[in-house]
Parts: sequence; structure tokens; C-alpha cells
Amino acid sequence: MLLLIRAWFNICLLRQGPQDLPASGFLLGVSLCCYGLVSVLVSSQSYTFSMALLLTVVDLGLLVVFAWSLLYLQRKAERLNQTLSALAGTGSLMGLIALPLLLTIGPDATSEPVPASLLSLWLLLLLWNLFIMAHIIRHALSSSFAIGFGISLLYALLNMQVIVTLFSAQVV
Repeated sequence: MLLLIRAWFNICLLRQGPQDLPASGFLLGVSLCCYGLVSVLVSSQSYTFSMALLLTVVDLGLLVVFAWSLLYLQRKAERLNQTLSALAGTGSLMGLIALPLLLTIGPDATSEPVPASLLSLWLLLLLWNLFIMAHIIRHALSSSFAIGFGISLLYALLNMQVIVTLFSAQVV
């Protein structure tokens, strides 16, 4: 497990790519489970547990459908296990890094202004997450970083829109 976390960490640092992970169904399952657990932890800071669980299912579904569609349309579906393992694994690490920020901000972020330093850290984390996703996508598609970044930005906007549309009224 430590080797897996190290590989995800190296992908987050842009030192490795998804092709450096084994194309294993078991690894994909572990990666998706880790992503789901971290997503529930992060989401439960703003939602009830049942809503956080539902949000996680929707988020995981979007990630899987998006990655599969992207690779299928580019005729690179054989890269799905490695790409999804990398996206889910690095997403898990980024979620764990974001968790202390969310705990510091607290659930009352809508009633009190968030300090500029915390907001800056949050935006930096969001930008780094987009860079990581762009790095993974560029390797998965054998394309440029700019194309990977554009696709990762598109995914982030799509994901945010779906989440806000489905769950904005259920915030704790």
C-alpha cells in the first residue's frame, strides 16, 4: 500500500504518469474505494452523512463516465484502469490535503468571511489539482499539457455544475 501511495504522490508531483501504475482491476478498485472514502470525509463537512454518501456516488460516477468517454472517443480505452487509478488516487491525496483546510474554515463559511490566507491556499490547491489532472490526461491521451489542462478544466466545471445543481439546497 505504501508503494501505491508513493506512486500517487509522485504523480501529484508530476514525476510519474498513469502509465507507471499497473493496469490492474484490483488497483483500480482500491483507488476508487480510497477516493470514495476521502470524498465522504470531505463532503461530510458541508452535508449530512447520507447526502455526503450520495454526493460521493455522483462524483465517482462522473469521474468514471468522463474518463471512460474521453479514452473511448480517443480509441485508448485500454488505458482506463491506469488513468482512473491515477485520477482517483491523486484525488484521494488531494482530498486529504484539503481536509484540514475545510476543518479550519468550518461549516459556517457562508455566515462569516473566510480569511484571505485560507482562501488563497484553497485556490492554490484547486489549481494544483487541475495541473495534476491535466498531467494524467495528457499522458492518457498522448497529447500536450495544454489539451490536458483544457480537458481537466472542462471536467472541473462540469463536475461543479452537476454538484451545485443536484446538492445546493441540501447544505447543512
